[in-house]
Amino acid sequence: MQSKNKLFFLVILAMSILILGVNGCGTQTPTTSTITGLEMSFVKDAPPVSVVAGQEFPIYVEVINKGGEIVNKGSAKFYLSGLGQNFENVKSSAVNDKTLLKESIFPEKLVFAEKAKFTFPIQDFAVFPFVLTSCYDYSSRAQGTLCISASNESTVCKFSGEKVTSNTAGPVQLTSITESIVKNKLIVSFDITNKGKGQVYLQDVNCDKLETRDFAESQKQGKLNIKITTRDDFICRLQTSTGQTEGLEGIVPIGKVLCEKDISKSDYSSIITVEMRYKYRDSISQSINVNTA
Repeated sequence: MQSKNKLFFLVILAMSILILGVNGCGTQTPTTSTITGLEMSFVKDAPPVSVVAGQEFPIYVEVINKGGEIVNKGSAKFYLSGLGQNFENVKSSAVNDKTLLKESIFPEKLVFAEKAKFTFPIQDFAVFPFVLTSCYDYSSRAQGTLCISASNESTVCKFSGEKVTSNTAGPVQLTSITESIVKNKLIVSFDITNKGKGQVYLQDVNCDKLETRDFAESQKQGKLNIKITTRDDFICRLQTSTGQTEGLEGIVPIGKVLCEKDISKSDYSSIITVEMRYKYRDSISQSINVNTA
């Protein structure tokens, strides 16, 4: 009898914990489906690991959009470098011929060569490492809920702690939103992080010039275009192409962004949306062994 009562008590306890976990406040974890945008891979045996000088072979690349932003037809550029002039019938660049749908499971195939071949005479064998680089427009959006209060004890939502509630899938993420009160100002701090393996550039960067190592274009690295939407009159410290500015739309570096507003006696919560637009540049590499026979 005692064992039955004990079992009954354990079942009730487990159900109580489950109900509290569902209905309690708890901590709010930011939702993110993935931290990548476009993913590239060479098709197996195209190119092969090893070829004979004069032998024809293909070079195919598969590109798939794993992120949450559509990439329009022709807006993503791909550059193949490192093979040099000794390989014939090879294109050095390509663009996507189709719109790359967000969070897709179907890749697009890019053809850099159907009948590539190495024609330069060699004594024994040579190894040729080459690089495939992508450069494309992308964006990420994040949301959070702010407490607008004249004190650190808001009655409508928790003032302290993390405020990010969601991120769309992409390599650039809003990893933190926090609030603080300094004198008569409500200070909101954003942390923007490049979670991918590539490099972030301003949205207007020229991909072709980047590939040729243009100095002026390279200075746009580590920055992005941002737009902040909220019901309140925040002032954010932003940049322009010529200097500093204040507002809700402009240029910011990867890292911390600060916004502020005058606080009042009102006590309410407000949704804030942060849109980040940028060019993303990423690379993969492979090698071809060329033999005489």
